[in-house]
Amino acid sequence: MLIALCLAVAGVARAEDWSAWQRAYDPATRTRFIPVELWTGAPWDGTQEIRMAPAALEFGPRGDKSIRGPTTWNGIQVYERLNRDKLQLFAFRDDRTGLGRVFDSRYPQLGCRGEVKFPLGRWTQGEAREYQLDCARGKRPLTVTIEEIDFVYGGVPHSLRFHWLFMEGRGRGTDMRYVYSPLRGLVDVQGNE
Repeated sequence: MLIALCLAVAGVARAEDWSAWQRAYDPATRTRFIPVELWTGAPWDGTQEIRMAPAALEFGPRGDKSIRGPTTWNGIQVYERLNRDKLQLFAFRDDRTGLGRVFDSRYPQLGCRGEVKFPLGRWTQGEAREYQLDCARGKRPLTVTIEEIDFVYGGVPHSLRFHWLFMEGRGRGTDMRYVYSPLRGLVDVQGNE
């Protein structure tokens, strides 16, 4: 029984093709193309363009979280992320450098236009991009910094770690570190929640 289980697990590991993810990273320049499929956990064909690829991911220790889409909301294409009773809608930022929330059921009136909750496109190891978000209560600073652009996390190659710093980390959930892995999506989060 144990031998059969080990062989089955080994077969799954061999079945995962990392070649598209490997081609996304240039070790000479330490630059990587980050597709939306890294966020959604969907397979990626290696096409280096920002597009709304289909997503249907269930995750979390109890399978109580999901990402689905794209679908249309208020005339724009969005992904729907459900975390128990929390609903969030994500869309591309106008300049397509990231994916951000356009709706959050916890804060229906306090959204910020142009958020980047996940970086997209070409980024370099150590790169920090600063954004000024147009929020209901005025302009707010956001900095996204790539900490590990292509590394092995939990045995999964081509993972990404970035630091998300909103309003200089003042307030709950404003200073976060996220790790995403191919075919898994979000695999680790740490911060001031």
